[in-house]
Amino acid sequence: MDYINAHCAICGAGYHVCQSCLETRQFKPWRTVTDTVRHYKIYSILHDYEIRSTDRQAARDALADCDLSDLNTYLPEIQAGIEEILHS
Repeated sequence: MDYINAHCAICGAGYHVCQSCLETRQFKPWRTVTDTVRHYKIYSILHDYEIRSTDRQAARDALADCDLSDLNTYLPEIQAGIEEILHS
């Protein structure tokens, strides 16, 4: 099925998560949070920084390894979080 039943925590794009896959070993849990693995990496960095399990410099270094070329398409609060890390 191709209907939208989830929205990416990074960009807000709607996507489909197969509910029957939730019960199988092949299910990729990142699909419940983001639409791509790339966005999940960014989500993880921001989450770790927010809960203070990583400091600003470590988050900045991790974000340096991410493709942020589409930053302007991210949700406003995600853009703000990334800007805080990169420019503070």
